[in-house]
Amino acid sequence: MLIWNGSVMNQKTSGLASGSIWSIVDNLAQQIISFVIFAVLARFLAPDAFGLLTVAHLFILFTRLVVFDAIAMPVIRGGTPDDRLYSWVFTCCAAAALLLTVLMFFSAGVVSSMYRAPELKPVLQGMSLSVLFFGLMRAYEARLVRNMMFRQLAIRSIGSVLTGGVAGIALAASGWGAMSLVVQQVTGSGLALALIALQSRWLPRIVFDRALNSKYWNDIRQVGLTGVLSFANTNGDSLLVSIFLGPYATGLYNLAKRVTSSVYMVIASSMQKVALPVFSDAGADLSALSRGYLKIVGITLFCVAPLLCFQAVLAEPLVAAVFGDQWLPAAPIVGVLALLYLLSSIVHLNDYLFFSLGRNRVPVLLGIAQLTLATILAVSFYRFGLFGMSLSFCCAYLLVFPVSQILLNRALGLNARAMWYALAPPLVGSIILVLGLLLYLSLIPPGLGNVILVAGGVLIACFLYPFMVAVTGWQIRTVNASWHGLLLSAMRLGRMR
Repeated sequence: MLIWNGSVMNQKTSGLASGSIWSIVDNLAQQIISFVIFAVLARFLAPDAFGLLTVAHLFILFTRLVVFDAIAMPVIRGGTPDDRLYSWVFTCCAAAALLLTVLMFFSAGVVSSMYRAPELKPVLQGMSLSVLFFGLMRAYEARLVRNMMFRQLAIRSIGSVLTGGVAGIALAASGWGAMSLVVQQVTGSGLALALIALQSRWLPRIVFDRALNSKYWNDIRQVGLTGVLSFANTNGDSLLVSIFLGPYATGLYNLAKRVTSSVYMVIASSMQKVALPVFSDAGADLSALSRGYLKIVGITLFCVAPLLCFQAVLAEPLVAAVFGDQWLPAAPIVGVLALLYLLSSIVHLNDYLFFSLGRNRVPVLLGIAQLTLATILAVSFYRFGLFGMSLSFCCAYLLVFPVSQILLNRALGLNARAMWYALAPPLVGSIILVLGLLLYLSLIPPGLGNVILVAGGVLIACFLYPFMVAVTGWQIRTVNASWHGLLLSAMRLGRMR
């Protein structure tokens, strides 16, 4: 019996490790493939086309977070769901998807009139198919996630994103404009549904059950309300830009957000996954929590800060080289959003720790405060254009961040000195990197190509930032030996190679 239990435990551990790896591969591959496809499409399409798609995509994101996830998540987190329960999820999501698809299709004319953009109507009508596809596949996703079948999910995601991207690029090159983006999205979501249905080898039934409706209604309502807040915090900025400034500005903002958020999605979100077991293992030991938090926030800043600083300083040649000159108006927005996502990477890590400490209301209240401030500032400064609205969103984060940090420091018993010595190397390295890149831009001869300009900046960053981190870590080694130890480990690894 003991041997059998050990075997089962090993299988579970192996499945968890495999699932985590495939989940990371899925996230990373999607980000890279999507970014490359986006960069290629940007060469063929104007910002207006991406702005129209962004407006339509906001409707789809809202339905996924607030409706489909609200129905599926309570089942995923439940005890031991069976195929009948998954069939009930499929039935509810399918019914909601049909209703929302019809609503989106027939309201397209009204919405396009509100945006004063007639070309938005066919985009909304075409994208309504994606709502149907996402609703039909949500039960399949829930079933695969519950059974730790992340490899199938990764294959589905990568295959559908790649196929949809190829179709979109081909049509964009043929002059289809914004509709090429619609075909890209609909093809991707339709193929994702087909692949996940084939991989699951499961045929859902139509199940209407009042007892299940009553049992899960409160959980569905709670997840739905959380989804509304999550949508507002994640996509409220794009929604406000689209309402006040229209599709062209929305397209520019979407590009700047795509460039800067990719760093956060790949690095900061991965570090947050690492933080969860670290915080869980520490339990109620505040000393262990403090040490774990300082290490993770230091490593997060070490990885995120140089990339965002590089994007902010070299935004203009970077945007021109990768996306084309027609996107140059987005360059100043990249600089503003780089600061926003730098703060966001720390704030969201703080939120994870608040949840670990059992203070679940703090992140929610801070999120509502940040959203309220961003909305008030955006409404006040939208007359200054896209740059003014971007600064409004950044200022909201700047105002909320000190409150989040002070509350967390008090909860952990941290002081400003401990925070400084934990973050000094990446902060000093980032400041010197910014100054070095600004000096580089002021000394280069005029007429130098954008690609060469960016390549020179990469070389400077690769030398200057690690050097300053190493020097600062050496200087503070008597107070905080973790950076000194990291440096020694890197040197030993280099010698072994």
